[in-house]
Amino acid sequence: MNGSIPGFWGITDQSLQGLGRGAVWLLMRRHSTTDESALCAAIGGALACGSFGGVAGFAVSHHSHDFSALDGTILGWLLGVCIGFCFGAFVETVDSVINDLLRSLNPK
Repeated sequence: MNGSIPGFWGITDQSLQGLGRGAVWLLMRRHSTTDESALCAAIGGALACGSFGGVAGFAVSHHSHDFSALDGTILGWLLGVCIGFCFGAFVETVDSVINDLLRSLNPK
């Protein structure tokens, strides 16, 4: 149990945090000094899943004649953002629980 090798949850969490921090950096020039890793992971998840949702909504609207392409894209993007926000928060929670568990197993 080497703590220096990240696993699946650690890599996913770091990726979503990096995506979220990049988005926050672009939108806000003032940077906070507090640790906002959960919020950055949730924002990163929202961006990633929102883009996939937009593409999926566009594809569904192309096959369905009930939606226009723009309506399907917007609907898919909104659904993806909602799912992604929850996914990012879930990944951050699981990663922090795993790290806490590994720290408790390693006696100092």
